[in-house]
Amino acid sequence: MESRPDYDAVVIGGGPAGSTAAYLLGRFGHRVALFERQRYPRDKLCAGCLSQKSVRFLERVYSLPVPALRKEGLLDFTGTDYALYIGSNRVLAEDLAEPFHFTRRERYDTYLAHKAAEAGAEIHEGVDVTAIDHVNRIVTTSDGEQYTARAIIGADGIHSRVRRSLPDSAIDPERWNKNLGWALELAIPREEAEVRMSEEATIRLSDGLTTPCLVLDVCRWGYGWVFPNREEIIVGIGGLIEKNRRGLPDRLREFLKVVGLSAFEERKPAGWPLPFGNYITSPAYEGTLLVGDAGGFASPILGEGIFYAHRTAELAAHAVDRHITTGAPLAGTYTSLLNRRLIPELQAEMRLRDFIYRCLDARMYIPLVALMRTTRRRVIDAVQGSRSFRRFRHDEDLHTAVW
Repeated sequence: MESRPDYDAVVIGGGPAGSTAAYLLGRFGHRVALFERQRYPRDKLCAGCLSQKSVRFLERVYSLPVPALRKEGLLDFTGTDYALYIGSNRVLAEDLAEPFHFTRRERYDTYLAHKAAEAGAEIHEGVDVTAIDHVNRIVTTSDGEQYTARAIIGADGIHSRVRRSLPDSAIDPERWNKNLGWALELAIPREEAEVRMSEEATIRLSDGLTTPCLVLDVCRWGYGWVFPNREEIIVGIGGLIEKNRRGLPDRLREFLKVVGLSAFEERKPAGWPLPFGNYITSPAYEGTLLVGDAGGFASPILGEGIFYAHRTAELAAHAVDRHITTGAPLAGTYTSLLNRRLIPELQAEMRLRDFIYRCLDARMYIPLVALMRTTRRRVIDAVQGSRSFRRFRHDEDLHTAVW
């Protein structure tokens, strides 16, 4: 007789993607184990931006509207306006119809892991996964234990061991590396930033440092940002690795000078790779699915990853549920859901990304600025999730529940 798997699903990685997958599968009544190599709360390099599509996801899936998010201490700052620059020239600056929120990932991730545990998932903290047998669906951990499952979900981030254990035929390494980004970021205490702000800045930040700023053309095929949090100002730049090579540290120092924060240029920034258009169109192999950063899922324009972590985890959880309850093919179901609910949107955003950065490379500023001013509300609506990047139309399939 065939032995029964230990679990219906093993989830590797306990960020927003892994915890959401474990939470939903637990809610569906499945036996789930989640392995997180660190212990909560743990630091995560991330600007922590929650767009409105993320906020709506949290309300729909977790029953957490904005007042509840505030009560739980998950919203660190709310931005009600924004400013967009090309170099030092301000292109757009206006109030937002819907705000951007910012969270601190150590709180956010810990809370979501607790929600997964409440839904019935077993959370294994401080346990690393050292090997994955995708065919037999066996996971080996750093303590020498082995766990079998009907499905494995790789949610272990941009450095994913799960993804790296897959054959090249499942990944397309050339496309992955071509669209891989790198970010450098400083978290500057707000009180220090206010006191040491230079008067010689060519971009004058808002009084009180409350306006989120995006600045194009500070590096190639990427952008710079100044995001306000309650206690810190997050300043960074990020762009495609192949377009910038080793020039990003110098670009960050120049950017700090432009925004009046050159007093902090000697501080060592945090650096990490990020998905920037290298999403895997069929992130499934044998009994394994990739979600979130592990599958390269993030905004190709802004690098926003939290929503895509949640959404791909939701689609993966439904694929696993259908596989277990109806015998539907695991990989085919997940890929089909992605192709209907997410991939076309990412492809449209990639086309816009390529247009913007090719214009910047060619110094075609006038038509680019004209386009930005003409379409600004629709682009913001697309970033926030109330419109699609496909001709900026409304599309109900983008963020609705999966049945």
